[in-house]
Amino acid sequence: MRRSTFLSAMLLLVLLFALPAYAELPKAPVKIGVVLPTSGAIAYDGNLALNGIKMAVDEINKNGGIKGNVIELSVEDSAGVPATAVAAMEKLVGMEKVVAVIGDFGSSCTLAMMDVAKRAQVPLITPVSLAPKITESGNIWMFRGCDNSNMIAKAFTKWAVQENGADKWAYIAINTDYGRGSVESFNAQLAELGGKVVFTEYFNQGETDYYPIVTKLSATDANALCLFGETVDLSRVIAQFHEMGLGGKMLIMDPTSGTFNAKFLELAKEHANGIVGASRFVATIQTPAAQKFVADYRGRYDIDPEKYAQAGYDCTRMVSLAIEKADSLDTGKIRENLAAIQYEGPQGKAHFDEKNQLIIDEYIIIVKDGKFEVAAGPISVQ
Repeated sequence: MRRSTFLSAMLLLVLLFALPAYAELPKAPVKIGVVLPTSGAIAYDGNLALNGIKMAVDEINKNGGIKGNVIELSVEDSAGVPATAVAAMEKLVGMEKVVAVIGDFGSSCTLAMMDVAKRAQVPLITPVSLAPKITESGNIWMFRGCDNSNMIAKAFTKWAVQENGADKWAYIAINTDYGRGSVESFNAQLAELGGKVVFTEYFNQGETDYYPIVTKLSATDANALCLFGETVDLSRVIAQFHEMGLGGKMLIMDPTSGTFNAKFLELAKEHANGIVGASRFVATIQTPAAQKFVADYRGRYDIDPEKYAQAGYDCTRMVSLAIEKADSLDTGKIRENLAAIQYEGPQGKAHFDEKNQLIIDEYIIIVKDGKFEVAAGPISVQ
């Protein structure tokens, strides 16, 4: 063999071995990881998101998977604990070799997992976590597949203050990155509108006795109570609020709609009526895509979906579309296609901005006679 021919052959071999491991999508199951609290204090809420994820995977697989390849889920329980969430993330990217991870629920867990995603170069998309700083760190592997506290504050606070006269706010919020970040976001918007904060108290996840907080609240001149937390905790806050005779004295607001689900209605009963908030999705949104999702979800789970199920569903759909467009299991290509996605689902049209924050509209929601009604919207947050 002539030397030039030999060198050319060797160069071709080097180039071939230098190509990405997955130049094209191989004929094999596509492994996607999930980290959510399926046990612990917020297990109910975490399982709602997981319901949406499982429904999306089953639909995709039933319709041929991703270019003929079925999706395999690897689900890990974070129990809402940051250290456990990190261990779960390490397992998924290190041992399970997933190509993307959907999770977590609480902002503190998601913030803890982000460095693992960056180090492993695996896309991580949260369907729920609201703390603004999640997408402010410059981590290109981190995506938020839902709104954030700043977006919700922009949509909700103007409506509450200018249209409903709620200008003296009291906060009862969970003592987490989500709770504190939400208070900070809403305070900034409230100040711009001329409102003021008259009371702020934080509680720990899983608390049962809120009487000391409510007693202090009763001594203020607040005309609006703003709640940040999840289903079970806030149902206790509302029950004890009414037990102390404060019902009707102030507008009760759940701006991030952590209680807008069937379980809260069951626990709070008539005390849920009149609560207002903002949400990217409720089952009463009358668009064809939303109503199809509601009908399909109800047929599967015999209950209406809420925003956690919707977000789990949509995040799974977005990840699968990114893999399909990448035509590869190369995580870098998947990340690039996820960042560029133009998606339309039950929540409407959505896309990611330059910080990997999903841009979507908001709706103002009020609880009436045990149902979630759309009071205003869609409201653009751009």
